[in-house]
Amino acid sequence: MTQKIFPRNLTAQAAYQVAGNPVTTRLEDGVGNCYPGLEFDHRNLDRRFFPGLVFEFVAQGDADTLRTGARLVRLETRDSDLTPDPRNASDEEVEAANRLRADLGRESAVLSQGDWFIDSIEQNGVEISLAGASDGNSPLDGMVVWRLVRCLEPDVVKITLVRREKSTVKKRRTVPLIGWRRKFLETTTGVIKTVYQPGELTQSLCSPWQHDFRDCACDYWASNHPDIVLAQNPPGAPTDLPTGAPDVPARSLSSVDWLRSDRTPEAAAAALSTFSANRPYQMDHYEINQRWQELNIVLLGKEISNIFRPRIADLANPFDSPDELADNLEFLAGIEHVLVLEYLYAYFSLEDPKPLRKNPKWPTLVEDLTFAQHELLMVVVSEMRHLRWANQLLWELDHAGLIKRRDPVLKPALEVPTGTGGKRPRALRILDADSLESFINVERPSGTIEGQYARAYATLRGRSYPPTMYQLAERIIADGVDHFSRFRSIKTVLKPYFDIPSPPYLRSNLKPASPGDGRVKRVLGLYQEILEALGEAYEKGDLEDATFITQARLEMAEMDSEGQKLAHDNLGIPFF
Repeated sequence: MTQKIFPRNLTAQAAYQVAGNPVTTRLEDGVGNCYPGLEFDHRNLDRRFFPGLVFEFVAQGDADTLRTGARLVRLETRDSDLTPDPRNASDEEVEAANRLRADLGRESAVLSQGDWFIDSIEQNGVEISLAGASDGNSPLDGMVVWRLVRCLEPDVVKITLVRREKSTVKKRRTVPLIGWRRKFLETTTGVIKTVYQPGELTQSLCSPWQHDFRDCACDYWASNHPDIVLAQNPPGAPTDLPTGAPDVPARSLSSVDWLRSDRTPEAAAAALSTFSANRPYQMDHYEINQRWQELNIVLLGKEISNIFRPRIADLANPFDSPDELADNLEFLAGIEHVLVLEYLYAYFSLEDPKPLRKNPKWPTLVEDLTFAQHELLMVVVSEMRHLRWANQLLWELDHAGLIKRRDPVLKPALEVPTGTGGKRPRALRILDADSLESFINVERPSGTIEGQYARAYATLRGRSYPPTMYQLAERIIADGVDHFSRFRSIKTVLKPYFDIPSPPYLRSNLKPASPGDGRVKRVLGLYQEILEALGEAYEKGDLEDATFITQARLEMAEMDSEGQKLAHDNLGIPFF
C-alpha cells in the first residue's frame, strides 16, 4: 500500500487561493507550465553553485577573450551553506563546509584583488580544464562553463581559481578550493534556499515592452513574443475560410515577420529565411517603445486585428453517450480508409519526375511535379495515421471501460462526403482538375469530416474521458486543415497545366488493372497482408507492441514499389 504523500514544498501545501495573492501566484498559472524554465533564469541558480562564492558566466562577444568563462563576482563568508545544520546534512558535508569556510577566510584578501576565474573543475576523479588552449589564452565560453557546472552532482567538488591579467596569463596566481556542490532546495521545506535574494532568479530576464522585447537572446519571450506568423486577410480580399485563413492559397500559407516595421498590407510579404535577412525590415529598439500597440495579437499562429472566430471544434456539441461517439468513430475510420485509397491511386497517376528533363515549353515542370508528388504523399501518410488514431480512440474507450470491445475498423467506406452536406460514390481517379477539386472539398474546414471530429473532440473533453483522447482528436482536426492547405497548394502549382489536353505531369491513360493480372494479384495480396497486420495490432491495442505495425510498414513500402511499376505501364491498383 502506498504511503500518503506529504508535500515539502510549502507552496504546494496551499491547494487553494491564498487571500491577498493574485491568481497568477498559483502554480498552475505559471508560464513554466507551457514553456518550462521561463519563470526564472536557470543561470542565476548556478551562479551560487559553490558555497561562499558568486560567479558570473561571461559569454564570448560580451567581453574580450581573457574575460570569458566563470568570473568571480564576490565572496559571501556568511553563506548559510558554510555552516550547515548537522541535523539536515551528512557528516561529510559538514566537514567539507568547515574546511571550505577556513580556506575562504585565509584566501579572502587575495581573492578580493584582481579578476578571478574558474580555471578547472574536478569531481569524482574527473578534472576538466576551462583554460581552453594549453597556454591558457583561449578560455572556454561562459555558456560552455555553465553547461559543465549544470552537470555537477550534489557531491564533493574541487575548483581551482586563477587570476587573469588583461594582457597576459604568465605568472598567474591560483587558489584551489574544495567544497560541496550546492543543493538548491531546503531539505525541510522544499523551497529555494534563502541564500538567493528576492528577485535574484529573475534579474537577468527581459523587461516587458522595453528594449529587451526587441532582441531577447534567451528566448524568455517565447510564450508571448511571436516570431514568424501567418498573415491575416487584407481589407477587400476574398472572404476568410472558416479557419480564419485568407481564401487565397499563396497568402494563407505565407508566414510574415511579426516585428516588421512597415505594417501596411502591401508590405506583408513572406518572411525571409534568416534572422539577419529580416532584421533590416524590423522595428528598432526605440521604435518598438513607441509603436508596440501596432503589433497584432496572434491566435492559432495567425495575426488577428478584427473579431476572432473560434474553431468549429470549440463550438461543436458533444455526443450523448460513449456508444454514440464510438459509432461516429467507426464511420470516420471508414472514411479515412477510403480516402487513403483514393489519394494513393491519384498519387500513382503522377508522372515520375526523375527521368524528365528541362523543357523550354514547361520550364518548371520537374519542380512542380516533384512538389505535387511530395505533398500528395504526405497527405496519404497522414490519412493512414488518422485511420490508426480513429481505431486507437475506439480501443482507448474500451480500455477505459466506457464501451464494449469493438472489432478494428479496416473496411473502406462505400461513399465519401462532398464537404457540402452531400455524398458521392467512392472512385479511383487520376489527379486531374476535377478530382483535385473533389479532394479539396472533402478536406474543406467545417465540412463533414472536421464537423464529426469536432463533435468527437467536444465529447472527449468531458471529465469521464482520459485527457489524452481529446488531444488525439484535436491532432486529427489540425491535420485535416493541413490536408486542405496542401491540396490547394497542389492546385495552385498544377493549374497552368489543366487546360492542356494531355497534361505533362499526369499519366492520363492510367486505368484500374485487371485483378486477374499476376502482378496485380501480388499487389492486392500485399494490401490484404497490410490489413491483416493492422487488424492484429489494433485488436490488441498495445502501444508498446510494434511488431505488427512494423510488418505493415515494410509491406507498404513494397506495395509502393510494385504500384510504381504498374503505373509505369499505365495500370492502376484496383483497390475496389
